[in-house]
Amino acid sequence: MGELLERDRQQFHAAALEVLKTGRPAPGHAPLVALLIENEFLPRALGNPDEFSMEEAVALAKTVSRIDPLLDIQLARWLLRRLQTAGDVISSQTAQRILGILEQISSVSRLTPLLVQLLRTPDPTLRSKVASLMGRGTKSVGWIRGEDDPRVRANAVEAAWGSDSRHTRGFLWELTKDPHNRVAGNALLALHRLGETASVAALLKMATHASPMFRATAAWVMGQTQDARFLQALGRMESDSDENVRRNASQAIARISQPAK
Repeated sequence: MGELLERDRQQFHAAALEVLKTGRPAPGHAPLVALLIENEFLPRALGNPDEFSMEEAVALAKTVSRIDPLLDIQLARWLLRRLQTAGDVISSQTAQRILGILEQISSVSRLTPLLVQLLRTPDPTLRSKVASLMGRGTKSVGWIRGEDDPRVRANAVEAAWGSDSRHTRGFLWELTKDPHNRVAGNALLALHRLGETASVAALLKMATHASPMFRATAAWVMGQTQDARFLQALGRMESDSDENVRRNASQAIARISQPAK
């Protein structure tokens, strides 16, 4: 394979990936994977939608992970290098695919040091995706303190739903005062799921917020809780002056009224 790589890189690329696509790891595959990663064939192939569908890319990455358990770290490092190298063009689509693959094949927690560096990318869409991975991996939201992008804050809170500690609850209450409706709403939903009874009153207050965006978010959160205590307030919100509030209220009532499975 090494000779083929020196003679014809494209043929090596195609032949090596074809071997791995069988899904049956063999003893000789480890050096093959090493060559594919070292020469950047594998990361570029996984990030290329013209070469693999997302489903195929994830399947191949899972196969390769059984050969090289550090594949997730290798992919994260490759992505970080590409984003940090001046003049090296990597599309947002490619970066999104790599992050999506990492979400499927990695426990994520061990990627935290690399994800922290990836958060510095100027692309807000990528930063939001990285925030989701960070929240899932760390099960914490304290790291977003001082984060300017509301999408990053909101995604981080959503990814950390279910995590619980005294510090987490305290910070979630801070986030209910966030100037962005989605961040505040996600924080209240997290608190409600943690059994914080004061979240009910806070959501009812948000339902009367001067901003229709906050009222619409309040209606959505109420629906997600499936808490019948919100039905009366949602009934009033169906007559709200804002169309989004009315729609979210109606959908929330329908969700809460669904029979228990």
